[in-house]
Amino acid sequence: MIGTETLTPWLRVLNSPREPRLRLICFPYAGAGPGVFREWAAEMPPAIELLGVHYPGREARAGERPLANLSRLIGEVRSVLRPRLDLPFAFFGHSMGAYVAYEVARRLDQQDGLRAEHLFLSGAPAPHLWGAKPLHQLPSREFLTEVIKLNGVPDEVLKSPEMLAYLLPVLRADFTACETHPFEDTTPMALPLTVFGGRSDPRATAEQLAAWSSYAGSSFHLEMFEGDHFFVNARRRELLRKLFSELTICLP
Repeated sequence: MIGTETLTPWLRVLNSPREPRLRLICFPYAGAGPGVFREWAAEMPPAIELLGVHYPGREARAGERPLANLSRLIGEVRSVLRPRLDLPFAFFGHSMGAYVAYEVARRLDQQDGLRAEHLFLSGAPAPHLWGAKPLHQLPSREFLTEVIKLNGVPDEVLKSPEMLAYLLPVLRADFTACETHPFEDTTPMALPLTVFGGRSDPRATAEQLAAWSSYAGSSFHLEMFEGDHFFVNARRRELLRKLFSELTICLP
């Protein structure tokens, strides 16, 4: 059974396994909400509960102001996740979501003694390389042009001035949050780290993705797929097969 239970404004359950043995918590990319993981729910193994993090300013939270401060966003997510980590858990994050997942995992581990079984990061250069080409201060037209190059804005949005007017402030806040965040603690983490990337992604090259290896205190694996920045959607089933092969090792 596939559900969309809302636990708090910040967290949505996307499937309903009877006896979950592990929780996979997914962090969306810039401009997106937990709905981007809805299609994953039907493909989840029966032992895995799928949760989507819901940032303010999108989907059911469209009336709220998006957060342009990543530290505040991380703090809010960490706070709402703690009560849901009574089972083994893993994180997946794509692009912006990779940085939120990484920072939340680090804080939970260091400050709460709650360690993820596995951290999956996708489409995001290692933190010390992220700000090489900042976009958040560009004028609106140039900012939109650069975002469009990533091939993640649907045609129906591009053709609608109203939808663009809604989306642009959210995207700018998200890029601002990531591009201005000081990634101060870069000591390796003692948990398995898998990084996914698209071979034609202009914002996250294989070299930039491989640089995550210096953040991994346990095992590190890089997996590249055909596609651009949004290979995560175009190659969803291939990506999930790789992800599940790692998650099955984590199941108690």
